[in-house]
Amino acid sequence: MRPLRINTALITAAITGGALAASAILPHGGVDGLKLCPWYHLSGHPCPFCGMTRAFVAITHFDVQAAIDFNLGSPLIYGAFLYMFWASISALRKGEERPTPPKKALYNSWITATITIFAWLFYQRILRLIFF
Repeated sequence: MRPLRINTALITAAITGGALAASAILPHGGVDGLKLCPWYHLSGHPCPFCGMTRAFVAITHFDVQAAIDFNLGSPLIYGAFLYMFWASISALRKGEERPTPPKKALYNSWITATITIFAWLFYQRILRLIFF
């Protein structure tokens, strides 16, 4: 019996493409009051990722300033989704099962910026409220 082979390019394309498509379908401004975060509903305070859905919708509708206002890290995550969607579709067109990873320098720059921004958001939205 052959082991089950998972086509990660197909799964990645479906997930990232689905998120990007949903952000295009949702109306900009129509989701501004949307609060999906369980942490927010439990604590009453936003988590570092709060506002990401609203930010994705804003970026898709070319309102980057609103996206940054919703969540400072959203352009970095949105860019990662775009890259992974493109890499997955490219891999599928070539008949490959895995998307091509980004160049190391690009990845290192992205991960450094992402960790820095979300650490700052974690401090601003959670630690500061607990300890100060």
